[in-house]
Amino acid sequence: MKKLSTVSGVWRRTALTAGAAALALTLAACSGGAEPGEGSGGGEGDASAYKVGVLVGLTGSYAALGEPENNAIELYFEQLNADGGIDGHPVELVVLDSGSTESTAVNQFRKLAIEENVHAILGPSSSGESIALQTFSKDLTVPTIALASSSAIVEPAENATYMFKQYSGTNESLKAQFEFAAAEGWTKIGLLHTNDGYGQDPANRIDDVAAEYGIEVTGKEAFDATATEVTAQLGNLEQGDPDAVFVWAVNPANAIVAKSAESIGFEPALFNSPGAGSAAYIENAGAAGEGTYLQGSVVLAPDSLTEDSPQFDATRALVDGYQEAYGEAAGQYAANGWDGATLLVNAIEKAGVPDPSDVQAARDAIRDALENDTQAVVGVNGIYTYTPEFHGSTSLEGLAVLRVTGGEFEVVKTY
Repeated sequence: MKKLSTVSGVWRRTALTAGAAALALTLAACSGGAEPGEGSGGGEGDASAYKVGVLVGLTGSYAALGEPENNAIELYFEQLNADGGIDGHPVELVVLDSGSTESTAVNQFRKLAIEENVHAILGPSSSGESIALQTFSKDLTVPTIALASSSAIVEPAENATYMFKQYSGTNESLKAQFEFAAAEGWTKIGLLHTNDGYGQDPANRIDDVAAEYGIEVTGKEAFDATATEVTAQLGNLEQGDPDAVFVWAVNPANAIVAKSAESIGFEPALFNSPGAGSAAYIENAGAAGEGTYLQGSVVLAPDSLTEDSPQFDATRALVDGYQEAYGEAAGQYAANGWDGATLLVNAIEKAGVPDPSDVQAARDAIRDALENDTQAVVGVNGIYTYTPEFHGSTSLEGLAVLRVTGGEFEVVKTY
C-alpha cells in the first residue's frame, strides 16, 4: 500500500485495490482520527467543500505516472486550501488506485461517482483507461479531466460530454514532431508504437499528418509495452531507410527502445512522444538515451524559461514546490496532475463557485465551464483552450522539443 499522509489543509483518503479492510484503515489514518464513515460517500462531511476524486495508477504499469500525478495534485490543493480554498470553500481529495487496468479504473470510477459522490474527477493516468471511462463519465454525469493525451479520449464529441483531457492531443504532438522533422530536413519517418490505446492512436493518424508536411511514412511497427527488447521491430523499420523514428510509448518502454537501438547500431534518430517525459527515461536509458529527442514539456528543463514566458510562473510554482515537498524534480507526469488541478479550479471559478451541497448542479456547472470557459488557461505542459467540439487543446502553444544532452534534457525548440 502507498504511504499515507495527511497534507496540510487537504482532507485526503487513499484507497488502493486491496479491499474494504485497507479502505477502512486508510479512512481512519487520513481523517485526523474521525470515524471511518465520517466525511465519506453520499455527500457527508463538510458540505461547503468541493470533493474531488483522484483516480490514478498507484500500482501496476502506470505507477510511474500515477505517483507523481497524485503528488502534484495533493501539493496543488494543499497550497490552495492554505490560501483560503476556492472563495472560502476547501477542497477534499478522495484518492483511488486504478491499478493501471481499464477494468479496475471503471470500478473505481463508479465508486467515486456513486458512493463518494464527488463533484469532479482527475484521472486516470493512461489513454486506454481514459477512453474506457468516456461512456461512464457521460452516463454518471461527472466532469472528468483525464491526465492523458490521446485525442480518442474526447472523440466523438457527442460521447465525451463530461470527459475532458489535459495536455495536447495526438494530432498536436504529431504536428510538433513533424514541424521539427521538416526543419531538420528529415523526409522519411518510421513509427514504433506500443499496441495499446496510447500507441494505436498515432498509428491511425500519422499518415494524414505526415501528408500535411510532405514527409513519407516508411513503416509502422507495434510492440508490447512490457517487452524487454524491440530489435526485430527496429530492424524492420530500418529497411525503409528512415531519417528518424517516432517512438510512441510510455516509460519505461522508451528506455527499452533506446537500449535496443544502441545494441544493433540503429542509425536513424529516435524521437520520443510525450510518454518519455520524465527523468526516469534518462536514468533507465543511460548512455543509449544520449542524442535522442522528446516532444514534451518545458518542465523537464525549467531553467530554460525566462520570466517573460507565459508559463514561467506556473512552471516555477510546480518545480519549486515539488522539490521542497518531495525532495525531487517535478517531471512531465507531475505536471499532468498540476495542470489537471489548474483546469478544474479555473472551471469552478468560472462557473461562479457553485454551491457544493447541490452535487449534481455543481457537476453540471463545472462541466459547462470546462467546455465554454477554458480559454488560454496557462499550464505547465501547455496552454489550454477547449471548445464544445473538442474537449482538449488543439494549439501547439506551450509545447517543446527537447534533446538528451550530457544526461540532461535540453530545450531545442518551443512553440
